[in-house]
Amino acid sequence: MYLFTALGTIAYKCARDASSSIQVPIQVANVDTPSLHTYRAEACNEVADVFGSDKRGWSESAWITYASCFDTRNDSRMVISSASQGLRFYPSSETLYNLVGFHQIALGEHSQAVKTLRTGMRNVARNQSGVMANNLAWAGLWTPREMRLEEARALYQQSLAINANTCETLHTALWVEYAISQRTSGVERFDALKRFDNLRQGYEPCLSRLHNGDWNSLVEVVGAALMFEEVDAQNPGANEHHPTLLAVASKFRSNYRGASIDVICREAMPLAETHQSCVERVHRSVLHLRAEEQASQRMRAVPIHRSSHQHVRERHQGCSQ
Repeated sequence: MYLFTALGTIAYKCARDASSSIQVPIQVANVDTPSLHTYRAEACNEVADVFGSDKRGWSESAWITYASCFDTRNDSRMVISSASQGLRFYPSSETLYNLVGFHQIALGEHSQAVKTLRTGMRNVARNQSGVMANNLAWAGLWTPREMRLEEARALYQQSLAINANTCETLHTALWVEYAISQRTSGVERFDALKRFDNLRQGYEPCLSRLHNGDWNSLVEVVGAALMFEEVDAQNPGANEHHPTLLAVASKFRSNYRGASIDVICREAMPLAETHQSCVERVHRSVLHLRAEEQASQRMRAVPIHRSSHQHVRERHQGCSQ
């Protein structure tokens, strides 16, 4: 989470060869049924038949293609199962580790994702992309007992050193620095906020992904908007309703009426202490937009009356003709 991104996009790319990777900071858990699972399995079994019945002879690319078949069908369990099988034969495959880690994050299995991606970081001699480091940092944010924020910072920096303009990694980095700023004081907090501000400038163009129309982008930008509002609220004269959060609330109302604010905040906020604040702030922004909309409708409903002076003047002119 390219996943966070989730979030990312909070949209992801399927791995189709050994150089492909997926990255997402945020991803909604898949909805599955027995019939859907059977359909996916049958479709991907046809892919497996192409490579032969003896999986011990499959190439790394064959395993990636097979796992990616389930990936395109949003079957996270089968992606994890098939990619994990592939790792037994190719224990240094960057793409297979990324597939497993990504879908563990997708299912909310962040502790497992941390273990998977840490193993990948050890076994892959040289990462071709920053995806693995970013996804590991993101999973670590959800499991603070398993990863210190200093490690998460080092990971996102490693990812940005490979690709400096990836929205998903910038999003992860923002969360890391925000978390550090909330849990430190003095010089350390000042440094985290300074880093946050620099990262924010790089992330600004990513906010336009809100208009992509997909869930992951919406969730990712919700998280960013909440962080921006929280940091900006500390400045004198800050707006009561943050423009970025209002834009998010507007998109949420128009495209995701069936989803609750609680659900979107649960996906968007990796820090446990920020969930309730997210619910309250998004709800407040939605109510603000509704109030503005209702006021606008009332204004349009009021008939326009001519002044009495204008009416008398027109009547007088009519009599004199």
